[in-house]
Amino acid sequence: MKILQMFGEPVSHGGQEAFVINMLTHMPSDGMTIDVLTPYYCDNEHYRDIIESRGGKLYCLGMKFEPGGSRLNLIAPLKKFLSGHGYDVIHIHSGSTSVLAEGARAAQSAGIKKIIVHSHCAAEKFTLRHAAVKFVMNAVMFGCPTHYAACSRIAGQSKYPRRIVKRRLIILKNGVDTQKFSFDAQMRSYMRGRLNIPENAVVLGHVGRFSYQKNHEYLLSVLAAVRIRGIDAKLMLIGSGENMQNVISLAQKLGLSQHVMFIGNVNNVNDYMQAMDVFLLPSRFEGLPIVGVEAQAVGLPCIFSSAVTNEVALTSNVCYLPADGASVGLWADKVLQFADKWGADNTASLKNAGFDVCRTADILRDIYLS
Repeated sequence: MKILQMFGEPVSHGGQEAFVINMLTHMPSDGMTIDVLTPYYCDNEHYRDIIESRGGKLYCLGMKFEPGGSRLNLIAPLKKFLSGHGYDVIHIHSGSTSVLAEGARAAQSAGIKKIIVHSHCAAEKFTLRHAAVKFVMNAVMFGCPTHYAACSRIAGQSKYPRRIVKRRLIILKNGVDTQKFSFDAQMRSYMRGRLNIPENAVVLGHVGRFSYQKNHEYLLSVLAAVRIRGIDAKLMLIGSGENMQNVISLAQKLGLSQHVMFIGNVNNVNDYMQAMDVFLLPSRFEGLPIVGVEAQAVGLPCIFSSAVTNEVALTSNVCYLPADGASVGLWADKVLQFADKWGADNTASLKNAGFDVCRTADILRDIYLS
């Protein structure tokens, strides 16, 4: 069986790429060849190596990626590509409604029998533009995909018609490797030493693309509020993206540069998480963030914005707060309340809630082979 994992964005270090790689590395591959396609580019060679080591190919069409721009220019290249490869299954991953719909339409025209669309992200708010895109794509959504998946119910509601969400939505939980992501006291000590973190410093951690969605500016406000309370606090930021330089400049403007660690993209996020004390996610919108699950697996207390679905609250040390100017002090107070709560063994809680990667991989394999 030939299976294609198609992304509507570049193959980089984001959550949907992490989901696919987690599935590839925990799913028995006998009887299947799994390729990956992006219309854009790949800047994560580690993922390329994993894909190729399992007998697949990574195809990049080399188109220019313009976040927020029209995706209709994808249609012709996708049809051309899909018509020449004879896939049995296509699994389309994107935060864009139009990419999911047009990818499914191209797949149907290429004769692919099983077409899975997968929403990994909710919308910031249901605007008129969002409603218009959904309305225009409704006919395609009803007629072309065979399966409708999402990381959470709100992510499904953001992309699919109401009738599909009610009757046909498949929630594929962002399962994590609970052996890889679990508290490790030795690694914590090693990483804090390697990063020159003072013994009594409180490390606020975040993993995510530097983009409008992730709201990094708010993290700097929270860091400043914690430090005003006389606490030696550091902020660890893992990731890269179009807003990174703006955040670096803002940290300099606020006099926080020496207290912020810009780690960049890494393939051992689990090791860096060990050095954190509290995990913060002030996102403006989300689906079900895999990094929030990973942080809890490592034993970190978590503070999420109110825009993050409550489906990711899997342990007792999780708090939701509005990410607005009036609430910065509340975030700082909660950081101090949570600062010594790291190190919990949350493996059983995550597995009981269905967030074990092997369970998700088994469900997905059954969908592919059924």
